[in-house]
Amino acid sequence: MPSRSLKILLLEDNDDLREGWLAFFQRQGHYVRGAALADEILDESGDFSPDVYVIDLNLPDANGLDVVKRLRSVQPHVGIIITTARTHIGDKVEGYDSGADIYFTKPVDPVELMASINSLAKRRSIVVGDEDDLHLQLDTHQLRGPTSTVDLTPSETLILSGLARAAGQPLARWQIAELLGVGEELPSDSMLEMRIVRLRKRLIAVGAQAPGIRAMHKRGYVLCCRVILE
Repeated sequence: MPSRSLKILLLEDNDDLREGWLAFFQRQGHYVRGAALADEILDESGDFSPDVYVIDLNLPDANGLDVVKRLRSVQPHVGIIITTARTHIGDKVEGYDSGADIYFTKPVDPVELMASINSLAKRRSIVVGDEDDLHLQLDTHQLRGPTSTVDLTPSETLILSGLARAAGQPLARWQIAELLGVGEELPSDSMLEMRIVRLRKRLIAVGAQAPGIRAMHKRGYVLCCRVILE
């Protein structure tokens, strides 16, 4: 586990590559979100303030350089790393002129990318403490936070651990149903929402910032705080 956990937002339209990178970053102890479209960034980062963006330039809905420019204009101190198939020196120059800190051409070695992210965090003096982390004890069903500790039900533990393992991505209703062992018998919308509301209250009670869990239209639910599984 790194001494400092970072919030990383990955903008990459290749589903397999995006999911692979998200899993890799999370294994390094970082809290991550992913987006396939530039338009998703504002939605995904509404309650998630990234320390570092990793951005692919070839996007289906926007020019990645325009995204970099916009991010740099509104977040002058955030870290921005470009990963792209564009290899021409002119592209690299334009990338740096747009506000990128580091420009990688694909394929990118995971170890090198992770090292660059850590180095960038140090250079930009990104300080991310762990005092706000929540800790979920899986065997005892206890959730511990900066303000208190609460007991969860076994089903609440299953839902929360599933959300935590989703690497900042939303879990659909059917995925939550599978976690609960319901099989193909999906819980009703009202029953699932009731479970989520109770779990939100538990998260906020131990020190998480509201809402704790966010509902995403037609996509499911996503965890808005960092929960370490123990």
